Amino acid sequence: LLCGPFGKTHEGFEMAKAAELILERPGTGMRSSMSYTIFLTHAYSHHWTSPLHDTIEPLLKGYQVGFEVGDTDSACYCLASRMFYLFFTGRTLDSIQKELE
Repeated sequence: LLCGPFGKTHEGFEMAKAAELILERPGTGMRSSMSYTIFLTHAYSHHWTSPLHDTIEPLLKGYQVGFEVGDTDSACYCLASRMFYLFFTGRTLDSIQKELE
């Protein structure tokens, strides 16, 4: 909400970074929420303040973590967002298809 409707992109980015830092702290037991958090932060926040290329690798990590912990919904959200962002950054559909296979 901060990034889009309210136009507070930097505040939204800071909140997204805070969420990621909380997940990365050892002993938090938040690994089951990691895939969904990565999806939310990179699909809805990071692209407002950083290049779209910077969201592609974290979304792959979200996909991998989601499948590891059994959160297939969030894993697929990450993969679909990654596919869209690859296309939006100028990759051809053929190269995206080969990468996804």
